[in-house]
Order: sequence, then C-alpha cells, then structure tokens
Amino acid sequence: MPECNVTFLPLIVADRPVEDPYQQAPHGTDMTMLRIVPATDVRAGDLVLGEFDGPLNPNRLRWAMQSAAAFVALPIRMWDAVCIDGQTPYWEPDELIMVIPREHRPADRYAIGDRVERTVVHTPPTDYAGRQPETRLMLQRGTVTAVDDGALSIAWDGRWPNAEIPDTGIRPVDHTRVERERTATGFAVGDRVTHHNGTTTGVVMELCKHWYDARSLARVDWPGVDDWDTRAEETSRLAHALPAVPAAA
Repeated sequence: MPECNVTFLPLIVADRPVEDPYQQAPHGTDMTMLRIVPATDVRAGDLVLGEFDGPLNPNRLRWAMQSAAAFVALPIRMWDAVCIDGQTPYWEPDELIMVIPREHRPADRYAIGDRVERTVVHTPPTDYAGRQPETRLMLQRGTVTAVDDGALSIAWDGRWPNAEIPDTGIRPVDHTRVERERTATGFAVGDRVTHHNGTTTGVVMELCKHWYDARSLARVDWPGVDDWDTRAEETSRLAHALPAVPAAA
C-alpha cells in the first residue's frame, strides 16, 4: 500500500441545532467519516451536511455551518456554479463542503410505493411571458413500482418535454420538504390536481412565484396539452384531485 501524508484538522462541535427546519444526519451515520471537499468533488450519493467557512488550515479553527437539512447530493454543473442539490445553482466550484462519502452513509433501501426524485435539465421553447427561454434544473418525483435484486422500476410523475436526464442518480423524497411546499402554495411537485369544478387531472411539475406580485404559480402537465411547460397558472385556480371511489357492488 503506498504511503501518503495526512493532515489532521481539529473539529469542535459548539452547537447542534435541533429545531425545525434543521435535520440531523440519518440514524446510523458514522460521523467520523465526515470529509471537507470542494463543491466540484461532491459526488452523487454523498450526504451533504453543510459548508466550511474558509480555506483548510490545520493551525487555525474556522466555522463549519450545517445546512438547513442534511440531503443526498445530485450534483451537476450549471453556468459557473455547482448545483449540489440537483436544482439550485448556488455553490461556488471551490466552496468547501462537509460531506459523508456515499460509501459511508447508510444505504438507501427502497420498497414498492416509496417516493424518489431525480434532476431534469429542461429548456422550454419559450416561457409564459414570451421571453427568451432559459435552461433550468428541475426535480421530478416518482414512485417505485418494483424492486428486483436492487434494480428499481419507477413511474415518474408527468413528463418534461425538451428535457435531458443527467446521470446524477436518484434519492428518496424528503417528505418534510413536500409538506413545506404544500404549506407555502397549497401544493407540492408531483401532486395530482384539477381545475376547480373540472374533471381533467394534471400533475404539478413546477412551483414558482409571479415576477410582479409573487402570486403562487404552478406549471401543470395536462393530458393532451403539448405546450403546458411554457405557461404557469395561479394555484388558487387549482384543486387537489381526489382518488376515484369504487362503485358499490
């Protein structure tokens, strides 16, 4: 085995937030495996705990800030940033990130009915205001329909036209985040909806705010509508689609 020099950095946990919305690493995580790496070195499946404030220096203590919730990375480069969460172009390429490598975090165990999500790179032909289209990263959710010796079959919610699926893997849906989406807008990505008093059922693919007055908007994949992704509609006009009730025998 080749020898290499190892630098040890002191780590002192001064405060560990436990109130909402902070979320600790999953039970069974070996915190001795925590590593500090540049954002560009975060891999799909790594457990992201937060960021490290400042360059690595064994002779100086710096702050390390836990993120609002530990999450599994779906990293992808976008413009001059790294989207570690699979959606947000937030992290600088050389920003230092605290992670538990995927080899050392508790393995995901999926069962039929589990909710998962993946990153989609979407480029609409134009947006609802007629402006120049802009490529953006979206999260698409789905449901595990079969598990066969580790291989999964997944029914993805809705469809994203003009989209690419990067090889960033999948991760379990954070149900706390889903509930926050519903609290803020009444709906979550993946919800089945209808127009009020309507019968056609669509799937919420994206939630956003109106550029002028911050009204809650949703892009809904309606069956038979090919350009739904260019338009957003007010969530106040939508209602949750109720499951069909079986007819009495």
